[in-house]
Amino acid sequence: MRSLFTNNRAGGAFGEADGCVDTPAGIFDHASRFFLSLAHNNCDRNIWPPAPVEGQRDRSALAQLIASVAPDQASALSDALLNEFGSIGRILSESEEALRRVLGSQNAVIGLLIATEKLFMAQLRNELPKKLISTTDEKLIRYLQASMGSLAIETMRVLFLDNANHLISDQVFGHGSPRKVVVPPRSILKRSLELNASAIILVHNHPGGDAKPSPSDVKFTMLIKMLCRELEIKLHDHIVIAGNKWSSFRKMKLL
Repeated sequence: MRSLFTNNRAGGAFGEADGCVDTPAGIFDHASRFFLSLAHNNCDRNIWPPAPVEGQRDRSALAQLIASVAPDQASALSDALLNEFGSIGRILSESEEALRRVLGSQNAVIGLLIATEKLFMAQLRNELPKKLISTTDEKLIRYLQASMGSLAIETMRVLFLDNANHLISDQVFGHGSPRKVVVPPRSILKRSLELNASAIILVHNHPGGDAKPSPSDVKFTMLIKMLCRELEIKLHDHIVIAGNKWSSFRKMKLL
């Protein structure tokens, strides 16, 4: 089946003037102290080499985390992970199988990294507003960036909302390759009806780092919009996540 999502790698990403740049990539604690950085991507391995200062900061933070279960190997393991995946964000977004290819039998470290990712995502999800007033709410964008900005492959997720814009469900609908993901529109609409959703928000990522929607992205979105209209379901927005950059079809007046 022909891809409905094919990354448009040409052109630059949206800048601050477009209102589509969030805070610098990273996870901070409640005292606004830096804790973990998120990922960046390039064309070959879907990662951008971190700047020297940021790279050293990542290594130090990751080594401190790993030291809690493997103190004697913390530095070597953090180096191996960062050399393979490029950033802490990418590490935390990887599957157990991918981590095991680098860490081997270091089960305690693998378990710690998986648990850490789940903890961060649970905290970010808990911070989501109970009622979405805006599809580009800062907390929502931060959650989407953390959950999708470091992924090495394109992924589609859908947020389902009730008639008061309360979040009913957040579901992933497809994983693809670094350049495309195919999602049957019927599956999204079918699930919307099952949940009795009144509105949806589409979200997908561009691993290459360009947040600009491709022509295929626009075509797919217009198809979903037409089908939603027939079923009296509102398509609020389609958000494209690219590392710490993002774009909104609604803000770009494509919806």
